[in-house]
Amino acid sequence: MTLVTTSVTPEQRITPFTGVSEIQRERSGIARAEVVYSSFGIWAAPGSGNNRGLIFTWDLDPNYGYVLMDCTAAFILSADFIDMQASAFMEITTNTGPGASSIERQYYGMGVIPSRQDSAGNTAIGSVTADEYNTLFPAGTYVGVMAFNMPVKPTALLYPFPGINDISCSVVFGEYASNKAALAYRFYARFLQYDITQGYNYQVNSPVITR
Repeated sequence: MTLVTTSVTPEQRITPFTGVSEIQRERSGIARAEVVYSSFGIWAAPGSGNNRGLIFTWDLDPNYGYVLMDCTAAFILSADFIDMQASAFMEITTNTGPGASSIERQYYGMGVIPSRQDSAGNTAIGSVTADEYNTLFPAGTYVGVMAFNMPVKPTALLYPFPGINDISCSVVFGEYASNKAALAYRFYARFLQYDITQGYNYQVNSPVITR
C-alpha cells in the first residue's frame, strides 16, 4: 500500500479596498484588500490498494497582516456508487526566525454537514438507509457533491512579527479508504489583508474581528 499525494498551488486574486484615505485606514479596522486563493481540477485515483492525499499550499506576503475569513472545498462524485471517505484540516505556519522554537502553528478543522438524502430523494429519518445517511448529497442518480467547510471562524491575526521569514498555509485532505475513484474538486480560501501598522489597532486585534 502506498500513499499517493497530489500537491496544488491555488491561484491568487487580490482585490484592493480603495474607499478610504490612508490616514483613515491606519486609524481603523478597515482592511487594505481581500486576498483569495482558488483552484479546480481532478483528484486522481491512487491505483489499486493505495490511499491518497490532496494538499493545497501557498505563502502569504509577510509585508502585511491577515485574518482568515473562509476556507471551503467541494468534491464532485460522478459515477455509480462512488463515495468519499476523507477528513481535512488547515495548518498555518508562522516562521519568525531560525530554529524549531521560532515556528508557530495554528490548526483548524474542516468538516461536512450530513445531507441526509439518498439517491431516491428520501430525506426522512427511517426512510434513508444507514449507508446513505452521510455527507453525500445526490444531485442525480448516484451523482453528488461533498462540500467541506470550516465550522469555527478563526479570530487570530496572522501578523508578521519582527524577523519573520514567511507565513505558510496548507489545507490537507486525506482519504483513508483505498483504491477510490477520481474526483473533481473546487477549492476556495479568503483572507482580509491589513497594513502592519494596523496590527496594533484594537479594532483589528479585538476578540470580534472586523469582517
